[in-house]
Amino acid sequence: MKKRVVLSAIWYPLCMASYFREALEQRDDIELITIGLFTGDWIPWNGGMHLSSKYVKPPTIPIYSQTINYPFIISPVLYQNTYIDLLSDIDLFLGIDAGSYFYPKPKARIVAYVATDPHVLNYDRQREVADYFFCMQTPYMKSGDYYLPYAYSPRIHYPMDLPKEYDACLIGLHYQQRDELVQLLRANGLKVFYDIGQVYDEYREINNKSKIGLNWSSLLDMNARVWELAAMKLCAVENTVPDMQKFFKPEKDYLPFTDKYTAFQQVQQALRDESLRMDIANSAYETVKPHTYDARIEQIFNTVKLNG
Repeated sequence: MKKRVVLSAIWYPLCMASYFREALEQRDDIELITIGLFTGDWIPWNGGMHLSSKYVKPPTIPIYSQTINYPFIISPVLYQNTYIDLLSDIDLFLGIDAGSYFYPKPKARIVAYVATDPHVLNYDRQREVADYFFCMQTPYMKSGDYYLPYAYSPRIHYPMDLPKEYDACLIGLHYQQRDELVQLLRANGLKVFYDIGQVYDEYREINNKSKIGLNWSSLLDMNARVWELAAMKLCAVENTVPDMQKFFKPEKDYLPFTDKYTAFQQVQQALRDESLRMDIANSAYETVKPHTYDARIEQIFNTVKLNG
């Protein structure tokens, strides 16, 4: 008999929950229902932007709103009354909501929440209603939390044999330290792809057209890019945050730095030495292999005792 799982999320064309959804969809033991705030192809990055409509996949139960103010609180009473057939006999309610959440506690045999952004968001309300609470960054964990790090999708993040058009690449939000590093690299004649909004196929292809993948976390968070660059078999130049030592070895799986100048030196060294780039990329690729979103779903199911 299939397990009935409700996945709750903010449904942009790209959000962390989309990777969990994609992993859940690979399983034949799940009846998946998705529900959440839906904004079509618009996302609030950089004051608001539109992504490719080809990636828009509405949830089973879309929740529309003219405004998005965080935290966005959703009443399960309203939606359980409206969609009683869909939202009955639920084995697992899995909230991967980022800035929105259901309150009070949804009706389900097990309620679990995943804190994707604990470095910038407060999840205390979710902790109140969760039977199991997973935190993706240990520096921001609280008593009773379960550790569940980010991961990669083997169907989205993988190596491609493409001509190299860029010395380095960083696709993501433009923080000050990232801006300064890119400016330094470009001032020294390097070709750097630095943008935001490229997702899925475009994200993978641009990274695979680059010799080096750049990463600089905003705070103490080991972000998803750490896993994705390794899975795409890129030589990564990254700042070291606490959780990285649990999985990756500096100078073996990535080239570490502490400031823009040491980052520049690492990039220069990697560009001069192709064998070094290949060694780093190959080592990281082998290290990251077990860390898929499929494995993270399995970890959640084992923890909440939904397997078997």
